[in-house]
This record gives sequence, C-alpha cells and structure tokens, in this order.
Amino acid sequence: MKRRLFIIIIFSFLFLIINAKTLDNIDYSVAYINDYEGDCEIKRKGKSIGEAILDIYIPLYEGDTVITGYDSYVEIVFDDATIIKLDPNSRLIVRNLKRDKEDKTIIELIKGRLMGIVKKLIEKEEFAVKTKLAMAAIKGTELIVETGDEDTIGVYEGQVEVISYDRDGNIKKKIILDKDKETKIIKNIGPKAPKKLSKNFIKKYKEIKDLREKIKYLRELRREGKTKEYKLKKRLERINKFKMMKNNPNILKNMSSEHKRLIDEMIKLEPYYQSQLEEEKKKVRKTEIILKKHNK
Repeated sequence: MKRRLFIIIIFSFLFLIINAKTLDNIDYSVAYINDYEGDCEIKRKGKSIGEAILDIYIPLYEGDTVITGYDSYVEIVFDDATIIKLDPNSRLIVRNLKRDKEDKTIIELIKGRLMGIVKKLIEKEEFAVKTKLAMAAIKGTELIVETGDEDTIGVYEGQVEVISYDRDGNIKKKIILDKDKETKIIKNIGPKAPKKLSKNFIKKYKEIKDLREKIKYLRELRREGKTKEYKLKKRLERINKFKMMKNNPNILKNMSSEHKRLIDEMIKLEPYYQSQLEEEKKKVRKTEIILKKHNK
C-alpha cells in the first residue's frame, strides 16, 4: 500500500514537470481541486475514461465528474470562498458554473456523501446541490448531503430549501431545513418533515469545523491578495518532503532507478517555484505600500 501511494505521489510530480508553466495561472479559477487523498479521478465532459487526480489546484469545468475510491476524499473550492468535501466511494458532477450577470453553481451528487461550507450569497447568486430525488438550494450554509436508496440532507448552520420535483420538472414538495435539522427524501413522496440531526451526521461535525477553518483562511488570503503566494508555498512544501525522502536510506533502497531519477527532476523545479514565490511576494509588498500611502 505504501509503495503504491509512493508511486502515485511520484507521478503527480511528473505531471507538474510537464505542466510547470501552468502555475502562472493558479491564482484563480472558478472551481479547483484544493486537496485530495487516495485513489481519486476526474472524468472530463465527453470523455469515457477518467484521469487520476495526481495534483492539487487542477481546475474543474462544467460537465466534469469527480470520483473518490475507497478510503479517499477530494476537496473542491469554488471562487476561493466555498468548499466541498467529497467522502469515500462518492461521485459528483459539476453541472453549472455560470459566472456572468449572475453567479450560478449547481453540483449533482450521484453517489455517496458530501459536506460543504457555502459562503453567504447575495442577490443574483445561487448555489445548489442536486440529487436524484431533490434539490437543496443554499444561502450561506454548512450542510451534509448523502444519497442512496433515500437521500438525506442535514444542516449544521444556516438554512436550506429542499425541493422535490415531479416527472415533468414541476415542484412537488418544498420544505425549509434550519440549523441542526435533517430530512430524508423519499422517492415519489419528497422530503419528510425536519427532525434533529442523527448521530451519524453529528459525528461528522469535526470535519465540518476543519472545513470551516480552512475556507476561512482561504477567504482571508483572497482578500489580502495572497492566494498565489500560498499555493506556491504549498508546492515548495511538497518538494521539501521529497528531498527528505531522498535523504532517507530506508526509503531510498526501495526506490527503482527510475523513481530516483524522477525525484531528481522534481527537485529541479524548486528554483522555478522559489523565483515565482519571490516575484509574488514583491507584488504583495508593492500593493501593501500603495495601500498604506492611500490610507494616510
């Protein structure tokens, strides 16, 4: 298992070697992979075969499917202000990422479970989680959604409007789900009356708290114009881990000559990322100086 994980990590950096120059554009995308663990993949719109997730900050587009395997997860960030965590053995489709006169985000949970921290929305902004049985319209909410024979939606903070539809797409039933409440959506019936969060959902609250802190930090970075700087630092941290692995005799003796060569290639990227980081720091300092002068 450890050897397999090592190979996955190795090839994630091979991907970076091929695509290093794309780093210049990582400071912003509507939706991207923020973190992952284990066997995860993206199936691009129109493609029959998925591609393994081997890197962070991979952009997502309308029609893309994100899949997690056993003992795996994926974090997706939208506009650096909303975060979704897709649990093991789950499948999610990005249905809508409209950003024009209005912001509209719709994701569909096909299988499994997700948790999310959605920013407080303003007029002409929409964020919704769709399942096969219902739609959860969100307005600044911490929630959990699980799909199976029945769908279950729970709310930790905020409020969610849960809507079921008939075969013609007309609204069949609608309820409002408040803080610390959940509902089950029954096929051909719709959402049941809200009740207190179940023990299974309460157990997931620690993960919600972790997501809350993570997205709070990303929002602060965005306000301060330091998102790209942060991402470059994370890239360099990964390279440092490989340098440590290279200096560990126990790990080194189990590497093939090809793995050793790839690690050397990865480490060679360090000066490039470091120079990009220094440039970004200079930009941030200049901005801070201008703002100080303006505020005097």
